[in-house]
Amino acid sequence: MKILSKIKEMSKKKKIAGAAIALAVVVIGTSVFGGHAAQKVDTATVTRATLEQKVELNGNVETDNVLTYYSQIDGKIGSINVKKGDFVKKGDLLITYDESDLEYNIAMADLNAQSQLGGYNNQIQTGGRTAGLYSEATRNLKVLDQQITDTQAAVTQLQKDINAKRAALADEGAKLQVSLIDWADKPDSDEYENLQKLVQTNAYEQQYNGELVAMQDELNRLNLQLSACKEYKAEMTGQKSSSYVGLLTSGAKDQLEADKAANEMANADKQNRYENAKKGISAEFDGVVTDISAVKGSNVTTGTQLLTLESSEDIVVRFNVSKYDIENIEEGQTATVKIKNKEYTGKVDRIDRMTGREQGQTSNIGMEVRLDAPDKDIILGLEAKAVIDTVSVDNVLQIPKGAVYSDTEGEFVYVLRDKKAVKVNVEVGVYNADMIEIISGLNEGETVIISGETEISEGMELEANTKSEEK
Repeated sequence: MKILSKIKEMSKKKKIAGAAIALAVVVIGTSVFGGHAAQKVDTATVTRATLEQKVELNGNVETDNVLTYYSQIDGKIGSINVKKGDFVKKGDLLITYDESDLEYNIAMADLNAQSQLGGYNNQIQTGGRTAGLYSEATRNLKVLDQQITDTQAAVTQLQKDINAKRAALADEGAKLQVSLIDWADKPDSDEYENLQKLVQTNAYEQQYNGELVAMQDELNRLNLQLSACKEYKAEMTGQKSSSYVGLLTSGAKDQLEADKAANEMANADKQNRYENAKKGISAEFDGVVTDISAVKGSNVTTGTQLLTLESSEDIVVRFNVSKYDIENIEEGQTATVKIKNKEYTGKVDRIDRMTGREQGQTSNIGMEVRLDAPDKDIILGLEAKAVIDTVSVDNVLQIPKGAVYSDTEGEFVYVLRDKKAVKVNVEVGVYNADMIEIISGLNEGETVIISGETEISEGMELEANTKSEEK
């Protein structure tokens, strides 16, 4: 059962039945029965009736609608008509802006709009002047690109030819060196002397060959030409780029038109917000001012926090519920809430889907009861008490909670049979402050013992208190 763990915890102590139950208990007395002293005890009869379960909780009053006001303009605060903690009605004037400052800002916004329009017209007018520069740069860049491509190709080919010529001379020199080594054992021969001359001639040719020198001069000229073309291309590229924004092309004109439209929209919005600021800031609903950041006479910018208003119409009471009570609480259940000695009706509106870990209450769950008809008497932040109707079961066996005990085998009661205490194991169900449901183990009409301060044990001789029996 959902409530077993809590029942076991409560049953470790001796049970005392509530004074409000239908079967009230009375003070224990003593009598003499059959010559033997029998301890008098309070008893109750197992009855069948409707059992209602309620959960009592303590919480705090909160609102479910919090509105923070931010400045919609850059301006100066004129007046603050409320204080923190004030109750206000919908439409009440909370904050105003300085009128002279508003007029100044409106005039400046109008001048700024005129300046932007003049800039747009200037761009349109100068667009034609830059078109020629753009056209010139475009034509020149096309020619320059081809010149750079052709010159680069010539440079590449000439460099290959130079490399090939140098390689051929170097190869020839290497072969002469090999031949010279072969004739090294005949240094006085004509062949050796001739090879030496050829080696020297080859070394000179590798440095000062006429064809090679001519090709190198041509390579230098081509590189200078390539550099000049690239420099002129960079100049034309810059000219084309700088003149592009002034072209009266359809794309450029569309962009200018879009910028103009955006500026006009932004200026109209600014003007509208300044006009609205003349009305000041009013409450959008009934509520309580819980924070004021604005200061009279201070300059604020758009987005500056000014004031916070918490609704008195959307009121909830926030509770932290134990893991035992939450088992019987569901959204939609009715509740009676007491605030400042005044009762309000409401419903369970929300149950958190996590425990209160951020408050270190790992076994508690947050929940809210929304009030049906809150009024201006409610003060935000006050403590509140709530009684939630959780379970109602009809036609069930029930006995006072004070008759139920618990041990390692579970719950049990003592039944008074033939003036002796008989231990009977029972299965329990729902319960409230006074009574508890018996699912199995007892029959209607049986008498159970409510021990009070008396220690009860199996087989103990007992006598029902007369007043208890009459009940």
